[in-house]
Amino acid sequence: MTVSSDFDDRQAIIAIKDTLQSNLTDPREQYTNAARTWVHTDKPLSSAAYPRIQVRKRGPTTTEIISPGKEFIEWRSVILDIQFWTETPFKWKDANNLYYADEEFVKYYLNQIWVKLKAAQSTLQSTYGITGLKLLTDEDPYIEPDTQLYTGIVSVRIWYFVK
Repeated sequence: MTVSSDFDDRQAIIAIKDTLQSNLTDPREQYTNAARTWVHTDKPLSSAAYPRIQVRKRGPTTTEIISPGKEFIEWRSVILDIQFWTETPFKWKDANNLYYADEEFVKYYLNQIWVKLKAAQSTLQSTYGITGLKLLTDEDPYIEPDTQLYTGIVSVRIWYFVK
């Protein structure tokens, strides 16, 4: 068990954001060589270049004290919603030369978000102290009425220990 005395929820959110930024392929790379930050912790602007990902905390943190004494160890559990947005029409071609657009494109990337987080579990633990990861839900993609962007959300629970 990795125990930290200075890790908090905000750092956990940033760790997940950085992990996704490092491990997911930016779909726009098929159309431009310009590197960009496309995984954020704030809601993307409507004028931003899409696709985009937002990582945000949902609800309060669950905590449990798991050791006695003044310097007790606390187990902290956080639910994160990871939202993927894309504009229409945006076509993306995978390594097998299959094209994805709209709803299928969102579904593909929602799955990739979970696959990449699962694959990064040892790095999340050794680098950040995030000792657990669980898929809670992934919702069907839909079009946001106010932005007309396709979107979908993967919800994960992460946990870590603090002193």
